[in-house]
Amino acid sequence: MKRFDRYFLSVFIQSLVLVLALFTTVFLVVDVLLNLDKIQNFPDVAKGTTLFYAFNLPPILYLLYPFIVIAAGMFSVARLIRSRELLLLEAAGVGRKRALAAIMIPALLLGVIGLGLRQWALPDLADAARESPYGAFEFRKGKRISVRDDEGNVWFVRKYNLDTRTIEDVRILDKSAQRVIVADELHWVEDSAAWWSSGKSKVYNLADLTSVDGAEQGSPTVFDGALPFGHIYPADFARRRRSYTDRPLTQLLTENIASPRDNDLGVALWHELWHPFVGFILLSCGVGLILSRRGLKAFTAGSLAILCVVGYQILQFWFETLGQAGAFPPFVAASITPLLFCGFAGFVYART
Repeated sequence: MKRFDRYFLSVFIQSLVLVLALFTTVFLVVDVLLNLDKIQNFPDVAKGTTLFYAFNLPPILYLLYPFIVIAAGMFSVARLIRSRELLLLEAAGVGRKRALAAIMIPALLLGVIGLGLRQWALPDLADAARESPYGAFEFRKGKRISVRDDEGNVWFVRKYNLDTRTIEDVRILDKSAQRVIVADELHWVEDSAAWWSSGKSKVYNLADLTSVDGAEQGSPTVFDGALPFGHIYPADFARRRRSYTDRPLTQLLTENIASPRDNDLGVALWHELWHPFVGFILLSCGVGLILSRRGLKAFTAGSLAILCVVGYQILQFWFETLGQAGAFPPFVAASITPLLFCGFAGFVYART
């Protein structure tokens, strides 16, 4: 690594830190203003706010990961162009692609790091958020909600309250749709990390109820205490949507192999594999357009670079939606947009 490589790398790292701080600050300011009424209801506002954003900020920043890489890379290149340092290296016989290697290679490595974060860090964080009373993604109180737990059982809850850790008017249908639990109220017990029925709850066998002699055979089993089946964390009731982001990539791959016809799962898997590298792909497009040998005007090149970012998002949404509907295989649906832009990035970057 030569001296100018170390200098260019330091410029990229400075831009990366600045962009990360900017994205974090903007998100925190906007989100705090939008959720101020909920934050004020925390039993301990300082602790609750800190834990809430410790759980929810990293996944948001990971969603913005490509944009952070693009912005940091483009700011670095713009700074080098403005200070004419790139021009000086050209005059000294150093090609543009060689000079920018100290920026492009770290951007590619950030994609690998992002893949590692997605595999090992984010799933553990999601599990911790599910176990924490402050990990709820949206509302701490709500009515009439249905949630599927990790075992495949479906919970129908008329009312939940994360402050008191209770759920009311509960119906739990097991994954085989053969039994259903009916409970007036369940309480979350921290020591055993499970829901507990303090009163008499019932388990109905649906097969008996729907049989010819259902009136005689359909008497329920009464229990109190621990549930005979079903397990879910309190914070799961406050999430907008259960998605694939709380599972490691290896688990998604295993599930995809076991269920090859699940289009949603297949598209989600390949989307997650491409996501960390989107920043590098679009950065290559932007740098290639700005430093093109055709001598595009700065405004034109910048506009085309922004158009690449917008076009990528539109095409990705379009093809992945078609893939989920079964029009394309999941791999094709999730990969066609990245591969198209990889080809375009290679073409324009080679002409710098």
